[in-house]
Amino acid sequence: MSSYRLYLLISGWAAFAGSTAFTLNLIYQATVVGLSPLRLVLVGTLMETVCFVAQVPTGVIADLVSRRLSVVAGYLLMGAGLLVWGLFPSFAAILVANVIWSVGAVCVDGAEEAWAADEIDDDRVYRAFVRGGQIGQAGALLGIVAATGLAVFGLGVPIVVGGALTLALGVLLGFVMTEERWSPTATGERTTWRSMRRQVVSGGRAMRHSGMLAGIVAGTLFAGMSSEGFDRLSQPFLLPFRPGAPAELVFGSLAVVAALGSIVVTGVAGRKLDALDPRRTGRVLALLEALTAAGMVWFGLSGRLGLAVTLYLAVRLLRDGAGPILSVWLVSATAPGSRATVFSIQAQADALGQIVGGPPAGLIGQRRSIGAGISAAGLFLLPAAGLFALAARRRPVAAERQPMMS
Repeated sequence: MSSYRLYLLISGWAAFAGSTAFTLNLIYQATVVGLSPLRLVLVGTLMETVCFVAQVPTGVIADLVSRRLSVVAGYLLMGAGLLVWGLFPSFAAILVANVIWSVGAVCVDGAEEAWAADEIDDDRVYRAFVRGGQIGQAGALLGIVAATGLAVFGLGVPIVVGGALTLALGVLLGFVMTEERWSPTATGERTTWRSMRRQVVSGGRAMRHSGMLAGIVAGTLFAGMSSEGFDRLSQPFLLPFRPGAPAELVFGSLAVVAALGSIVVTGVAGRKLDALDPRRTGRVLALLEALTAAGMVWFGLSGRLGLAVTLYLAVRLLRDGAGPILSVWLVSATAPGSRATVFSIQAQADALGQIVGGPPAGLIGQRRSIGAGISAAGLFLLPAAGLFALAARRRPVAAERQPMMS
């Protein structure tokens, strides 16, 4: 099988397996395992913490040992973690499963794309990424349908099936995945840590000399603080509002609507954003974050099914729309030499925000109400909207005087 076709297979298979496992995961944790709002959030916080800490060592493995090995090991670990997750419904088991899954996810993250960029012919790489994204969206939709159907046999069943599929993908890749155009760096020439330090210094210098970049990263930190509370508590919050229909049918249907809406929103954003200048992009993003904050606060205070569902879907679509806008803004606000590093710093700010902001939302959700925890998480977005608005008033780095290089 060619590397191009294999990448498309990985994209669809992984998306289907992941969607099957995670569509009803929070309902499983809240009802079958019986986790409190605080514990629900702490599970996500542990996941983000492990990903944050493991990012550097797993990246070194992918760069210096083998990207193929990193990808194969990653899917095997993710599959094993999901099996533990679904087979042992206890808080301790889910924490252990989270550690295993998170290490695997970080092994795959970045290494898979780097492998594809190396192994696929240059004239087909871009098409592979675009096509892979489309196949991944289709796979995710099918996974939602599969999860809804499998949940009839128990809410843990979709997680186990998703884990088995992920494990099978790792085994398959161990046999068919090749790595012919890349070789590890010789031991005496490994300067990854020094290069990493230089890149971090370069990224820090770029942000010191760009108020726009500094505002983007600071705003991302607060946006990350907000996201964990909504992600972990929104489905449990909706549980009491559902009609007499089974939970798996209700939340499966919501997931399908949200996924279809996300495809439309990201498609429209992708076609429209190129015409926007960095300052206008920033103003649009600030407006979206302000609307999302209002939607989250209102969602947490809602007391009727129709309003709660409408606000839930609106918040999800607003967040999906904000993602590509932030990416475009970051690209337009950075110089090519420091772009990759600034993207990495921005991703770490998002992860750090989730680690810091999740537990307070969970604690409020446990002591007051789940809705109060979601509303509190929404308030974290207000500083993000303000920082993005301030950053949008600054000139992009390309228009600023570049610092002198030593």
